[in-house]
Amino acid sequence: MRYREDLGVYEVRLTVGGKRKSFYSPGPKSRENARKAELLRRKLALAYGLTRADPEEPPGLLEWLEAHAEAARAEGRRENTLNEYARYTRLVVDRLGSPRLDHLTPERLEALFRALAQEGYSRSTVTHVRNFLHAALERAVRYGRLHENPVDRTVLPRFPQREVGREISEEELRRLLETLKTHRLYPAFYLLAAYGLRRGEVLGLLWSDIDFENNLLHIRRALTVNTRTGQPILGPTKTSGSNRVLPLTEEAKEVLLAHRERMVLEELYQPQGLVFPSTTGNPVHPSNLRRTWLRVLKKAGVPRARLHDLRGTFITRVVRETKNPKLAAALAGHKSLAVALQHYTRVSEEDLKQTLRHLDPLGKDKG
Repeated sequence: MRYREDLGVYEVRLTVGGKRKSFYSPGPKSRENARKAELLRRKLALAYGLTRADPEEPPGLLEWLEAHAEAARAEGRRENTLNEYARYTRLVVDRLGSPRLDHLTPERLEALFRALAQEGYSRSTVTHVRNFLHAALERAVRYGRLHENPVDRTVLPRFPQREVGREISEEELRRLLETLKTHRLYPAFYLLAAYGLRRGEVLGLLWSDIDFENNLLHIRRALTVNTRTGQPILGPTKTSGSNRVLPLTEEAKEVLLAHRERMVLEELYQPQGLVFPSTTGNPVHPSNLRRTWLRVLKKAGVPRARLHDLRGTFITRVVRETKNPKLAAALAGHKSLAVALQHYTRVSEEDLKQTLRHLDPLGKDKG
């Protein structure tokens, strides 16, 4: 390990599979940053099977999960994925502690999955936790730390049907946008409602993503929160299928041009900068957008709804108006049509009434 003055980082060098590899720990030269670099070296050495040659003493669960994440970082995993790994590690260790890997049993792991389900975590989240554990322990098997992967012999518990978010009515939406009209982030909420964008996609927009000349809106990044630091960071969209180009409507163009004028007056506009910076020019933390939303709901007299329900409402209305679920999935940035339909589309009472009228065998209510 050495400090690279030219790069301003600590360089950790390891020989893996006969090849010399370099890894970097950022930060100025200091005792604390040297300690962090040494910790990185240990984790990487553990993950690549360069330490603990004695199979009689497998590492602890926390130590191994962190080592697995560091190896994944070195292998080029996206920051979003690494943030999820950190989240899954907390979910597991908070409930299991950090037993030695060889003390993990299928029964113990299934108890973990049941506990998560009983605490209200979704099937999707528990499945991701299981997959994360499987990958980490499969690495341990490969490196001789375990004889077998205990996750292989586990099954997930039954999950109750989760209550989905609600559809926001047109009248409620009108009142919400009217209440937001003078707020500096009104254009962000407008895009959430008018395009069904994800919160991170809106907050991650740069002015270079908006083509006013050709009336196009490019979605190619998202703002997320680093789970280790709590700070917002720009990164790739949720999936490769989330990258998309959308038509910029006249209404959206008008809203965004007015917003740009305001940013110029506030001296916050930069041609390559964020469309929705904070008053200090930094990224808006996603939790701040949610807090604003909750205040506006109360002020507008609208029953509680999730900010994400704007997206669900948009997708539901596209399907209802166009009868084209594939179009809804494309607009929303979903590769899977099934995901868009299962998680976002809602059936209203009026939908049911109209369908029953249309199918009435006597035909009296048709037309």
